[in-house]
Amino acid sequence: MSRNALYCVLAFALLSTPVAAETHAGTGGEQDACRRDVVKLCKGVAAEDGPILDCLKTHRLKLGAACRQVLESHGQ
Repeated sequence: MSRNALYCVLAFALLSTPVAAETHAGTGGEQDACRRDVVKLCKGVAAEDGPILDCLKTHRLKLGAACRQVLESHGQ
């Protein structure tokens, strides 16, 4: 996996508050749940926290059930 894709995977599962966003990159299970969706739907998106989350939310209807559940569990 490329470095950019790895950063994307690590950044996707963020909480909405700035403090939490700096300290939470998602559990291993959460990362696994969205890895394919991030690589497929958010290719080329900057690996920064906000753009990846925004990308996933934009493509919510195309996400796998597990990734959609991760977003919902974080209030997204």
